[in-house]
Amino acid sequence: MYIHHTYELLEPTQELTLYKQKLASLCKINLRRANKFNLLAVYGALSCLQNKNFSSNMGIYVATEYGPVESMVSVLEQVSKKDGIIMPFDFLGINTNASFYIAQALKAKGKHMMLTAHQQSFEKALELAYFDVTYADVEDALIGQVEASLEFLKPLHQPSDEEVCFDKSCWIYANQNPTNALAKIERIESFESIEKAEEHHHTTLSLTSFWEQLQSVKEKEISLHVKSDERGKCMVITLVKPHY
Repeated sequence: MYIHHTYELLEPTQELTLYKQKLASLCKINLRRANKFNLLAVYGALSCLQNKNFSSNMGIYVATEYGPVESMVSVLEQVSKKDGIIMPFDFLGINTNASFYIAQALKAKGKHMMLTAHQQSFEKALELAYFDVTYADVEDALIGQVEASLEFLKPLHQPSDEEVCFDKSCWIYANQNPTNALAKIERIESFESIEKAEEHHHTTLSLTSFWEQLQSVKEKEISLHVKSDERGKCMVITLVKPHY
């Protein structure tokens, strides 16, 4: 599977209104009542494919570790109040429909979904997209990792992730066409532990950032992205510099 386009947004906490303004410059879809998580997802996806050609039979895979936490907290606070009434749009925001909004904005007719797998959400989404593209279930795939900043939570309740206080919407667009590709995803492998992965690859491995490894393919032939989950299970994604 060949990666053709990328987009990376990683910035300190921004106001919801900023992303509404940014999104308005890209599309006319009505997201006036959408939460920040959905706005980030749609803005990042559309930015990745802005002025690009893509198939209508495109799979959309939105990965997240935490989802729309701010909407969840708001609903819980409303429920906990005496005679509290849940606001309808806050309730709808819990079951995020970001992938639907993206498909609607892009007029994409392929499958679309949200995925979460603690500490390996993006890798699992990428694995599923890789399978779907390889076996022609979709013609191409748009895969993103989206997180809204959790800075509003008390430090005691914040996850230990170093990027937890950043807004994030990072995307890749991929298909089976090698022409002018940025990189090729050669294979995606799962192992019981990083030690098992090291035995298989005959080298010492360390945990990496997918986006940094993608950049490094420009300078070297092969780059390995390594990610473990809380149980120690390890995924290795082999990125290869394409040759035309």
